[in-house]
Amino acid sequence: MADTTPQSDSTTVLFQLESFDTAAPVNPADEELAKRRFMTLMVKADRSSHGNTGLVLQAHNTSNERFAVKVLADNTLMRALGTNTPSRTADESAMHLANTAALFEEYRNLCRVSHLRGFPHVYGYGTCQGEPLILMEWIEGTSLDKAASMLPHDGEGVTCAAAASVGCAVLGTLLSTQNLETPLVHRDLSPANIMFRTNELGIDEQVQALAFKPCLVDMGSSVPALGSDTLTQRADIWRYATPAYAAPEMLTRDIPNIAELRRSPSVDVYAIASILYELYSGHTPFRAARHQAHEVSSYYLLKTQNEPEPLVAHKGDDQAFADLIMSCLVTDQASRPSEREFYEGLLAFAPDLGESAVSTPGLSNQPINIDAGAHLKVDVAGDRARALLEQARRDAMTRRRFIIGGVAAAVVGLGAIGAATHGFGIPDYLDGIRSSLDDYTWDQLQEISLKIKAAKSNAEARKIAKRYHLLDDGGHIPYPCTKRVTLTNGLEVGAQLVGIRHDELLDGTGKAGLTFMFDAGIAERDAAAQPLSAGWADCELREWLDSDGLKLLPNELRALIKSVKKISNNVGAARSASCLSELPATLWLPAMVELCGNQPPESFTEDFHYLADIYNGEGREYQLFRELKVSPYTTNETLVRQWKGKDACWWERTASPDTSESEGTLYMNRVGYDGDVFSYATLASKPDKRTCVIPGFCI
Repeated sequence: MADTTPQSDSTTVLFQLESFDTAAPVNPADEELAKRRFMTLMVKADRSSHGNTGLVLQAHNTSNERFAVKVLADNTLMRALGTNTPSRTADESAMHLANTAALFEEYRNLCRVSHLRGFPHVYGYGTCQGEPLILMEWIEGTSLDKAASMLPHDGEGVTCAAAASVGCAVLGTLLSTQNLETPLVHRDLSPANIMFRTNELGIDEQVQALAFKPCLVDMGSSVPALGSDTLTQRADIWRYATPAYAAPEMLTRDIPNIAELRRSPSVDVYAIASILYELYSGHTPFRAARHQAHEVSSYYLLKTQNEPEPLVAHKGDDQAFADLIMSCLVTDQASRPSEREFYEGLLAFAPDLGESAVSTPGLSNQPINIDAGAHLKVDVAGDRARALLEQARRDAMTRRRFIIGGVAAAVVGLGAIGAATHGFGIPDYLDGIRSSLDDYTWDQLQEISLKIKAAKSNAEARKIAKRYHLLDDGGHIPYPCTKRVTLTNGLEVGAQLVGIRHDELLDGTGKAGLTFMFDAGIAERDAAAQPLSAGWADCELREWLDSDGLKLLPNELRALIKSVKKISNNVGAARSASCLSELPATLWLPAMVELCGNQPPESFTEDFHYLADIYNGEGREYQLFRELKVSPYTTNETLVRQWKGKDACWWERTASPDTSESEGTLYMNRVGYDGDVFSYATLASKPDKRTCVIPGFCI
């Protein structure tokens, strides 16, 4: 579907669609948004790959959102792409109609699995210059064909663990379709049709962990595993598979019950076993070249009149693996292991990855990521594709088809999803992805935070945050990036995302996924109720934050906030960093260093170099403020905050060690009206100017 190998300059051609039928319903009020998104596409002519029924091209819309467009290989659109496409003969026209039917069948099957993580998302079916096309997700990734050389090797082939891990990933994806009303048989599995997604985890990281993110592409040969009839059969299109990996029954039409045999998941078992055989040994089971079918007169006879070459184990411990692979390559379909038996057999040879291990799909205690609502709706879209094919000769209108310059009929279903997507995919919306922070619920943000927390590395965490639009393409926090919050006192403030995997959770389980700070005051208070000769730990404001302050937050947010560890000067007057200690915090005030970063000792006068150790020891700068280049030496417009609509000073939790010493009472630092993070310290119990409270929190 997509390979991230650099490409040469391309020819870009405008595709203006005459009609487009969405894979999920769209609110009639939002049709114009959907038309702009899907019906005007700039297609790159050279970013293409051959599929079973046609070509896959990269395209983008006016919002620079990328798609994959699948068209027929004999499509007259190829002329627009600079190919020499002669006029069709009568026989070729009949075949083109049959190929159109097959493309509808592929669309129907894509709709069935579009919401499953191991398959491409599909957006819809349309026409351009009267020719059919499917609009799909453009997959960022690397094919197994290209990734094979990166896998750990043992002699001519990859290690047993590597081959088994690939097999488990692919079989797990196929088994996930068993949660559908009708499971799916791919029927053309090959190293070129197995992609590893790299948008969340790079291929090198997947290879290192032997934990893969597969996406099965080119569904042109796929069929539902149940039932006795298909659109493809009625249209008299008989799809074959890649000969080097295909089961014998996929390579002939001349044996009894062939249609039933070709609809069995055992077809995919044979193909996966052939792929793993090649990975492990360095050659295919019958030493048949992948792309040179003309050198073999009949692959069916080759595979039925000969036994595959025995798979030689690299070492004694691998013999059971070799035997398992060979058991899947027998001619008699009924004698092969089932998909689940093959999967469970391979698990014994895949590395134990703990919580990140490939789980057995379909079991009640191992749920897979399927949105039940999306399942029902894509089944409706798939059934409608069947009706569309039957009306193809008449070019009939459909309930969800957009016609340029026309008016669409009424729709039912997801309603406001069209508006909520704001320029990204409806299937993305079904996967819980929104266009901005404010579009998420707090429960959804907690789920994202947990995914970020569970990431194996900061790089993986950033990829997750990018996927959910919490970081931009450059890895930066969008500014402003806020979610509106109505407090129980009636004030409305913004919760501003300031950090990703920054704060240590109090329970010791790692770092909180997301950290927020409000962008305006939630209260106006003194830091201490009475004069103190102590530090932040004894301030009344700290206790207020975790009690009455927390009660100002709406229930749906308050219930999700996680306690974290915060380091503070809990002594007050001090001349070394020994005054610093750790305290639990739910709502907390930022330290100076968390806003402006470290300050070198030389930035203080000679007798006060020790201040740097104390101030810098209270934490580290949050990502947002680092990207905003907040300075400790000047005013900062981006830190100007308000209390009830007027610019205000706001508290830091950073005590002032030197002024507290000279006065014999506690002085606290704060951010000034002008955003100066090192404004003159003021008495905690009687500040010289009214000072508001702007806390942060983690979920």
